[in-house]
Amino acid sequence: MSIKERFKARAILPLTTALWLAAAGPGPAVGRPLDYASVFGAKYTAAEFFLKTNAWISGALALDPDEVSLALAVVFPEILRFSALEDFIQVRALKVLYVQYGKKYANFSVGRFQMKPMFAEQIERDSNRLLTAEEQAAAGSPRFPLADTVETRRDRVLRLDEFKWQVRYLGLFMRIMNRKHAQTAFTDMRERLRFYATAYNAGYTNSEKTIRRLMPLRSYHTGPFETETKYCYADVALFFFDRF
Repeated sequence: MSIKERFKARAILPLTTALWLAAAGPGPAVGRPLDYASVFGAKYTAAEFFLKTNAWISGALALDPDEVSLALAVVFPEILRFSALEDFIQVRALKVLYVQYGKKYANFSVGRFQMKPMFAEQIERDSNRLLTAEEQAAAGSPRFPLADTVETRRDRVLRLDEFKWQVRYLGLFMRIMNRKHAQTAFTDMRERLRFYATAYNAGYTNSEKTIRRLMPLRSYHTGPFETETKYCYADVALFFFDRF
């Protein structure tokens, strides 16, 4: 390689790196773990307090203790950014539109676990397809009617409005992920948590390759509008898992 070619290569590398970092979004420096309890302050404290004072959730999930810890960590970032007032004001009109007209109005999140109707619909479909009737019963869930009608959409929204049902959907999510990724290799529980948390946040129907590619992505924030500084959803989940 000539001197001119080497100079060009050295000039391109920093530019490529800068473009990649810009796409990833502003966030903490790589390799420098954050204390998310300090970063999010009162919001973190309130979310942690909510789980500590609602111990019934662990029993309602009907999972092994390790799986319960993993499940709670998966949804902790959603609990952290949940606002009951915003949920009530922003979502009620969209619920009506979804019930009447279906999927094109389903891109909104409901409740403490910030579940979308399309997520619930997919969970119901995969629950019927992948789980036995006994497994569904253990999760406190029936065989779901899947016809795309006003009635089934109304029933789905009513379920999402009830927190006990969000807990059931979370339990089903864990069982479905365990079934879908029974052959997926994880180095340890912490890596599996980061994988499951990313799948929950970005879409669990994505391929393993896509979920792994999204695991380090910094797109998480807690405000009602997108902010300049973003964090990695899986990192927040892992911080809670290690601490709680």
